Amino acid sequence: MSTVAVTPLGPPERVGDLFELHEEAGIQLRVLPSLWPFWDEVIASTLEFSGIRLRNARR
Repeated sequence: MSTVAVTPLGPPERVGDLFELHEEAGIQLRVLPSLWPFWDEVIASTLEFSGIRLRNARR
């Protein structure tokens, strides 16, 4: 979030298939019907975490 106005560098550009791009980059992408079972595992683990954006997740 910016505290000052931001000027775009140019018009939006199509990037193609985001699932394919993630796979090519070696990035694990999970598509879940609900985030909450995964979140329960996270908070029970030794991982450091932040749930600041969870207010946007559907129950």
